[in-house]
Amino acid sequence: MTNQMNAVVINDYGDRDQLTETQMPIPNIKDDQLLVKVVSIGVNPIDWKTRKGLRKARYPFDFPIILGQEMAGVVSKIGAKVTGFKVGDAVIGYGTPSNRGTYAEFYAIDADQAAHKPITVSFQEAAGLGLAGTTAWQALFDAGHLKVGQTVLILAGSGGVGSMAIQLAKHIGAHVITTTSAANDNYVRGLGADKVIDYKTQDFAKVSPEVDLVFDTLGGQNQLDAFKVVKPGGRIISIVETTDQAEELSQKYGVSFEKINAHPDKDVITTLSNKLGAGKLKVSIATQLKFNAENVREMHKLSETGHIVGKLILNV
Repeated sequence: MTNQMNAVVINDYGDRDQLTETQMPIPNIKDDQLLVKVVSIGVNPIDWKTRKGLRKARYPFDFPIILGQEMAGVVSKIGAKVTGFKVGDAVIGYGTPSNRGTYAEFYAIDADQAAHKPITVSFQEAAGLGLAGTTAWQALFDAGHLKVGQTVLILAGSGGVGSMAIQLAKHIGAHVITTTSAANDNYVRGLGADKVIDYKTQDFAKVSPEVDLVFDTLGGQNQLDAFKVVKPGGRIISIVETTDQAEELSQKYGVSFEKINAHPDKDVITTLSNKLGAGKLKVSIATQLKFNAENVREMHKLSETGHIVGKLILNV
């Protein structure tokens, strides 16, 4: 076997034209890692934010950079200390940010950032679970402490993360309110939303009852408006950049505000994978395309619109 693989890389930060296809060495794995032959790749907003250079202060990676953190595939090698996986296992993975990401034919991932793919689920669906599901889980439960009977407002419920959050919140018995456009009303209700606010015609700050938790996936003015709908003592958990006024508003309204950065977690990915396999979670695919540079550019273009319903998947 040759030790080269096809990958889509960037050699500098910038627009979509930076994405080019090239040959790269197949990664070497450490003792605690798996080498996965990638079948499907999940494309996320974090990918194009990295491409534009918006994360370079936090992650000063060397070029060339292979983007991507989400994938599903088949284990082709295991590290000496890995237990619980064997060559040939189908897996789901959401890996740590690096310059050797998932936009490639092979991906090295820490074994504790992977889970077995349920046999009932396609690689395409499985590839869209890890990052979005983990982000939603950590926001709602680890940071948001959402409990049965509480009310949560999920901003942008039809997106990849929002879609997961609606389902997860509903499962634990929370009352789920979400914002989306009227065209996606049936979709988010199908996921479990109890109340849907059309953000184009309604201002959620005026129509929402007092909520225990707001999950902010949008930022900007939406983040500021969130303070108006949370009960005193309630929480706002954001996964996007914090506005300057958040701290001041937090004190004014008696609401706790936290910006979180999701991170891969063995227990979370395993739980999510089990729920997916049991039919308690579904991954909706917005678009899937064959893996090549042209299609990666197209996926970034779609993701940058901010109006994708479900997940963007590339198939190797």
